[in-house]
Amino acid sequence: MKEYSKWKDDEVIKLFRFIENGKNQNKCLSILFSEFASLTNRMPNSVRNYYYAELNCLQNDKARQKKLNIDLNLHQKVDQKEFLNEETKQLVMEILKQTSKGLSVRKACLNLADGDINKMVRFQNKFRTVVLKDKNLYESCLNELKNQGVNVKNKLPNNVISMPDRRNILTESDINSLFLGLVKLVKKQATMQVNTNLKQECERANEALRKTLVELSEKENELKMLRKQFKVLNMQNNKLVEEVKQLRGKNAELITKQNKLSALKKFTQRYENKINEIN
Repeated sequence: MKEYSKWKDDEVIKLFRFIENGKNQNKCLSILFSEFASLTNRMPNSVRNYYYAELNCLQNDKARQKKLNIDLNLHQKVDQKEFLNEETKQLVMEILKQTSKGLSVRKACLNLADGDINKMVRFQNKFRTVVLKDKNLYESCLNELKNQGVNVKNKLPNNVISMPDRRNILTESDINSLFLGLVKLVKKQATMQVNTNLKQECERANEALRKTLVELSEKENELKMLRKQFKVLNMQNNKLVEEVKQLRGKNAELITKQNKLSALKKFTQRYENKINEIN
């Protein structure tokens, strides 16, 4: 076995735990390798190669296996067996039968794999290989199913894309089509960018409007409170004005009485003076 650059122990444990959790969610290894690569800024193939290299190492190193607390029963490497010709034909026919009922290729493969994601991916890849590279076998399966009364169509089932034959020279029509495709792509990207910018502007405007409405509501509440206070003050002022009027009236009466009393005293004093002069 070739020497390989070992990761740190905590990185190895993290990788194997990630694979265990992913298997519990019925995810296939290729997806798990890609997800872990994204998390650790590595390449998927690098993660895959390291996983299998470390797996082989742990199988021969019980001490390291115990140290890292990794259960190899959860990490059995499955050696894929090549499809026999008859197995390939049977697989293609079974997938075509299910797609004739309206199922997608992916769903048909998942049914044939009894829910096993790894098998489903293997069946799907094999079917696509036949469709793209073994036209004779594919046509043979179609004809045999038609003879059996299965309503299959000559067009490829969904989820399968047939690649066009490669040509060495691009025609003017090809170049024009490519140019128009690029123009549409640029327009679409520009439209998406404009829509994104408009959405962001609308969100910012809505947020500003919301804040303004909240502030206006607060100001309106303050104004209502001030109006109530003004009304109370106005009533108090009117009451004070009325009290002042009453006090002024009473004061005027007192002044009048005082004036009359003073005049009476003067008259009495003059009368007494006259009496004294006569006597």
